[in-house]
Amino acid sequence: MARVVSSVALPEVGQVIGAPLLTRAWIDQERVRERAGEHLATGLTRELWKYTPIKGFLEALAETPADSTATMAGDAQPGVRAVPFAALTAEDEVEIRRSIAGRLTPERHVLADLALLRARQGWLIEVSGEVAEPLEITFPARGIVPVFVHLASHASLTLVERTCPEQPDADARGLLAQIVHAELAPGARLVHERAALDADRDHYAAVGIRLDRDARYRLRQSAVGGQRRRLEVHAILDGDGAEVEMDGAYLVENRRHLDQQLVVEHRAGHTTSRQKFHGIAAGKGRSVFNGRIHIHPRAPQSDAALTNRNLALAPDAEMNTKPELEIYTDDVRCSHGATVGQIDDLALFYLTTRGIPVGEARRLLARGFLRDCLSGRLAEATLARFLEALE
Repeated sequence: MARVVSSVALPEVGQVIGAPLLTRAWIDQERVRERAGEHLATGLTRELWKYTPIKGFLEALAETPADSTATMAGDAQPGVRAVPFAALTAEDEVEIRRSIAGRLTPERHVLADLALLRARQGWLIEVSGEVAEPLEITFPARGIVPVFVHLASHASLTLVERTCPEQPDADARGLLAQIVHAELAPGARLVHERAALDADRDHYAAVGIRLDRDARYRLRQSAVGGQRRRLEVHAILDGDGAEVEMDGAYLVENRRHLDQQLVVEHRAGHTTSRQKFHGIAAGKGRSVFNGRIHIHPRAPQSDAALTNRNLALAPDAEMNTKPELEIYTDDVRCSHGATVGQIDDLALFYLTTRGIPVGEARRLLARGFLRDCLSGRLAEATLARFLEALE
């Protein structure tokens, strides 16, 4: 097994999961509640959950089945090794969980930390070459599933995440917790596509990415609002020349809620990141978008840009956006910005004077706005879902 050890000290995590994991005796619910209280006492956690009540997520997590797992397609290809946690030694499993926890720091990713303590199943995926076809992971409707992905030097992979449709069940409890962490060795390439298009579920997803020298990561993410939905992405550019590109589109409707938290850390020089996300809110939908760029002291000549544009289609829609830029070195090129507005009256007038009904004109403009951030294998299904909502 490829050894990937976190560079982050983890005494607290080690104390909680070290010995119990060695005997596969998992942490009890009371300790999870205590640890949640410890997190919520920090100012960072309170700030990050300002617009989304965390209590409902914690209650749903407590009721979530801890032994669910995901299914794989494309894992039989040369260069791919997919192993369930149950097939690993206890020591290897501890190492993997610690590596995930080290990148998704507890104070910033509270639910990921707690979910890792509760999850009984998970996957290790090792990629050793250029993989021709996508590797697809299908997550259950409810459950906690951590996935650890390691790409060797100059390996390449397209990873596609799907979720099972939510089935009506009056007795169903809990949420879906997707936790994916990827380590990219020097020169590795990862294209990551994911869509969360089911509005009738409680959903939490956390992605952690660490890139070594000259590694490349491309994220294509789309989502609709859910009963409760929070998507977190944390990318760390740890090697010179590493690059991250993130695109996404989202739509919130009918009193649904979507909270997206993105962090990109430039820890090495000559690194590049691009983030572009477009969102629409209709009805009484509510969206939260927090994008953060952090340039560390040893990251000269970093090049980073973040753009978040939002379109409110109704006066009672709520859109909260907060771009952040934190720089601790000179000789960088950085930009960030966000907008919230309505459909341009002049563009609408132009289309209606060409004989297009006003409703259809609005949909055409909204479609173009979203399509600008949609690409990849899931783009057409995502756009169809968005247009259905806009009807």
